[in-house]
Amino acid sequence: MTDPSDHLLNFVVVGRLSDWTLPYWCHMFALTFTSVAREWFEKLSDGQIKSCDDFVAKFSHHFSQQKKHTRDPSEILDVVRRSNESIEDSITRFNNESLNIGRVSEDMFRGAFRKNVKSDDLIRTLTSNDGIPKHGTR
Repeated sequence: MTDPSDHLLNFVVVGRLSDWTLPYWCHMFALTFTSVAREWFEKLSDGQIKSCDDFVAKFSHHFSQQKKHTRDPSEILDVVRRSNESIEDSITRFNNESLNIGRVSEDMFRGAFRKNVKSDDLIRTLTSNDGIPKHGTR
């Protein structure tokens, strides 16, 4: 089971594109379940779900422990180049980490990037052109 919010978002997008009626939403929602979610659904007793909103709320609550953890944006400052890591590998890892952290301000991203790269020549090259790559456009 993935993050229930991701599952719901994907489901809602498909439902809106398909222009489903409300009762159809509930039936289709149950059909999207696999493995653990299917087992949970099959154990629900008759009458336990009162509405489609109730169904979604019960699903979200039951699988809430699998919700993705939101990381603090300041964690970007902890991503530093390792002693045995090439600049290219370090930048790749930095970009991947920054995408996982999310919501990092432009200034914090730039400062963390400079701290991570530890290459004056590369920083000069980047800042002499268009500046350090914009956060979110990597």
